[in-house]
Amino acid sequence: MSKITIKEVAERANVSTATVSRVLNNNYPVSDEVRDKVLKVVSELNYQPNGIARSLKNNKTNLIGIIVADISNPFFMKVGRGIESIVSKEGYNLIFCSTDESPDKEKKLLNMMAEKMVDGIIISPCSIDTVTVKNIMATGVKVVLVDRKFDDVTVDYIATDNFNGSFLLTESLIKKGHKDIAIINGHLDVSTAEERFNGYKAAMDRYGLEIDKDFILSGNYSTDIAFDETMKLIKRGKLPTAMLAANNSMAEGVMKVFKSEKIRIPEDISLVSFGEITNQEFIEPKITCIKQNPILMGQKSGEVILDKLKGKSSHNNFKEIVLVNEFCEGNSIKSLI
Repeated sequence: MSKITIKEVAERANVSTATVSRVLNNNYPVSDEVRDKVLKVVSELNYQPNGIARSLKNNKTNLIGIIVADISNPFFMKVGRGIESIVSKEGYNLIFCSTDESPDKEKKLLNMMAEKMVDGIIISPCSIDTVTVKNIMATGVKVVLVDRKFDDVTVDYIATDNFNGSFLLTESLIKKGHKDIAIINGHLDVSTAEERFNGYKAAMDRYGLEIDKDFILSGNYSTDIAFDETMKLIKRGKLPTAMLAANNSMAEGVMKVFKSEKIRIPEDISLVSFGEITNQEFIEPKITCIKQNPILMGQKSGEVILDKLKGKSSHNNFKEIVLVNEFCEGNSIKSLI
């Protein structure tokens, strides 16, 4: 069965193709009688407008690309939900992709978004290479950064307070008497990892504590890598009294190691996490953590990119929105005092 064309709809409704187009696009006045007649024929014939042709004509696809570091992480899933809740009201659809913390994959995904002619891109970058993003922005595509940022690109940015959150977590350990505090972090090329490490370091410095280089682990924001790196630490036999996991995925990797090696939290090693553990309400002990608000972060990202797409925000007027975190005290820290 051949696809119904706009010409066939016009003939059946006894109107011009221009009138059908006006009804479907709702961009010119049409009488209620004609509108109802056209829509009835559209329904009877199950006519599907050619979205590609319309996009080429209007130079608009109503597509927004979302590129996150790890689509399996509930944090980024909630960011995506927040974005969708805002932009869908304005008729935008999302293309959702994950870099899996791979700079090469990130570059390929950005180029794919450009080929799809998306109207805008919201990205949580894992790379420090900004050439591809700059080239895409030069074509007029609107770009918003969420959770992470580039140092040498001036663009709208929505994030959480990484430095202070990490400082508070480290300080909560120190105030319970801990001195040998390990951190498992993302790659320092990533802005969130750098900021969270700086918060950890600042707290250690404020209380006059030295950082043991053996207690600085790189888990690349991955549960599996965090598991491997923590296992190596344990097998070396030199253990901290406490650990700070710089995101929820790595905290879960650490917890898996502790379970397999029969290390108790907090009796043997205390643990705190930047980000809530999945299904924390069913897990004991409750991990002391920094609770983020990824849905709100996504909503703010959606609002900012819509402002750009609607021309409400000028091309050289950029926003930096930093959301306040919530410190949630659990029972995962042992007092050594």
